[in-house]
Amino acid sequence: MRYLAYSSCQCLLILSSILICWALSNSVLAEETTSRIPGVYSNYPSDGERDLSNKLGKTHHIPMEVLILDLLDALDQITKYRIPDVPPTVQKVAHSVVEQYACQKPCAALAVYRAGEGVYLDESMTPETNVFARSVLLHELVHYVQDMNDELVNLKDCERWYRREQEAYAIQKRFLEIVGSQIRVAYSQGQACDSDLDE
Repeated sequence: MRYLAYSSCQCLLILSSILICWALSNSVLAEETTSRIPGVYSNYPSDGERDLSNKLGKTHHIPMEVLILDLLDALDQITKYRIPDVPPTVQKVAHSVVEQYACQKPCAALAVYRAGEGVYLDESMTPETNVFARSVLLHELVHYVQDMNDELVNLKDCERWYRREQEAYAIQKRFLEIVGSQIRVAYSQGQACDSDLDE
């Protein structure tokens, strides 16, 4: 009788262990399965995001012509836009040139995109080795891609500029998150369109 009682306890322990293992394995399987379903939250970056982080989130040197293509590839992954076959011209220029094109007065602008001309990047910026500088270049490439996709062309100039700027900052912030940077950016300028002046 004592042998049977002992044996029953052993059976219950073994059965409990089997049920716990089964429950854990099903839980892991369910998590792995749901993490692959689009729209389901996951704690893990997607393969594309991991690739972007490995490629663009480190400070190793990337030649400018390669970097521009890599950043356009990143935009292809994280935006809705069709990426043009031909990249824009990117020129490093004196800060005064960036100020003149971006603000028409002294300002803290680091880069500017001009339709039909390309991107003018402050010569102090080194996106080849600096992740934040890469995000600044990416921001201007967003404007190039917006332009090539005729984004918001039916809006008034001021409204279009404001909305495109909001989106470029949001995409730049997303890029910085993906590549693991601690730096964050945000667009804080209020909408400054005056309907009387802009018609």
